[in-house]
Amino acid sequence: MNPAVAYRGYSIRSIPKKTAGGRWSVAVALTAETGGEPKTEKYFAEDGISYILEIEACKEGLNLGRNLIDRRTGRR
Repeated sequence: MNPAVAYRGYSIRSIPKKTAGGRWSVAVALTAETGGEPKTEKYFAEDGISYILEIEACKEGLNLGRNLIDRRTGRR
């Protein structure tokens, strides 16, 4: 399991998925507390890009998470 990274009040965890072709696709789980309870949402990259190494997909998952949070919070 990949460690979570704190970013602007959220917890980002990269959760890459192995494709049928043996490569890795990008996915990320974002967790934030809402009303004192943690709420997690999962997002999957739909760009069709996959990676040979899991660590590459993990890094891109963290980037995806940061970008989603920046858009959500109106920051860049």
